Amino acid sequence: MNKLAVLLFSGLLLALGCKSRKVVTAPPKVENRDTVIAMATAENLLSFTLKDWKYFSAKINVNFQSGDNNNDVTVHVRMLKDSLVWLSAGLVGIEGARILINKDSMVFLDKMNRKYRVYKKDDMTKVLDVPLSVDQVQNLILARPIYALKLYQVLVNNETRLDILYNQEKYATSHSYQKSVFTIDTTAIRDRTSRNYAMASYSKYSVVDGFNFPLSAEIKASNGVSMVQIKMDFEDVDFVKELTFPFAIPASYEKAK
Repeated sequence: MNKLAVLLFSGLLLALGCKSRKVVTAPPKVENRDTVIAMATAENLLSFTLKDWKYFSAKINVNFQSGDNNNDVTVHVRMLKDSLVWLSAGLVGIEGARILINKDSMVFLDKMNRKYRVYKKDDMTKVLDVPLSVDQVQNLILARPIYALKLYQVLVNNETRLDILYNQEKYATSHSYQKSVFTIDTTAIRDRTSRNYAMASYSKYSVVDGFNFPLSAEIKASNGVSMVQIKMDFEDVDFVKELTFPFAIPASYEKAK
């Protein structure tokens, strides 16, 4: 799998832990804001969409396809804003792996083989090939702009669509909004130095605990030769419950080299 595929797969899997089922509704329509905005910058057009949060959890059913490989896995994650991502993945109720990501490192616990691996911040950058921080990964999961809105320029702003773009030296990051409800339909990351790209498409938006959240997402990533596709269906999404992040490395586990 190419590095951009690893980036989005790792990022969007990061988000999921379980809760009691909630009643959700579709996002309400938003009146055209352009008439009351003097300057159509990404920041003043979209800052109202970024409601603050502290905790997030959900359950996700993931289908991963790459070449002849087709796998299904259940993932649970808990997130503390700007600080922690706790991830548990398994099949048929058996936990196979647990991951804890903080601002400085990522620890991967392989429960099937009784091993663990520690990735420091610099190591994570080499693996992903993109220096995304914890809060930026969380934004990707929650279908929000990955970077601060002030960094983006407005590319398209009409009655139905709003597109914004942030150009870096190596990467171009863009988001396309459905104008009627101001939710992101697609997030794309393109490597400007190669044929690598990755795109996340979000759908089935519902209002959960006052937040617009997509209950389905699909990721496609390519290096120009091969394609990776990941489909995700979210359940039991929660922005309210205070969470804990249990994580310990058993003394009997071997550190992987």
